[in-house]
Amino acid sequence: MVGVDIHHPCEALLAFSFSEAARKGTPLRFLHSWTLPASYGYAAIMDPGIGEELGSHVLGGLDDLLEPWRTRYAGVEVEARPVVGSPAYQLVEASQTAQLVIVGRRSRNVPLGPHLGHVAHAVIHHSPAPSPSSR
Repeated sequence: MVGVDIHHPCEALLAFSFSEAARKGTPLRFLHSWTLPASYGYAAIMDPGIGEELGSHVLGGLDDLLEPWRTRYAGVEVEARPVVGSPAYQLVEASQTAQLVIVGRRSRNVPLGPHLGHVAHAVIHHSPAPSPSSR
């Protein structure tokens, strides 16, 4: 299971994910978590089709991001899903059935403070999936 941000893609994360899946012969499940912008307010409650339309747009962006990798690693089975909600929560929930969870982090150029974001931190501490170091 791989969490990706379609607005800040990481080539190293995608390369590692696909090469590991090809090496192990396992499928990949990509998740991109999103929420409706606050400007939509109660519109999504009144018209659920709004969320479905935006979800289709997000899925298109996710498919576009993965298409070159799907071509390069044609033998790897890939599932791509946009999910609504907090990225940390969605990734921890999706990891319940994962054989391996792959999470990247953004580089920060600050000398002090945490160097691991809240999403990666939540997955590391709350996912039941094995980490590469536990094998």
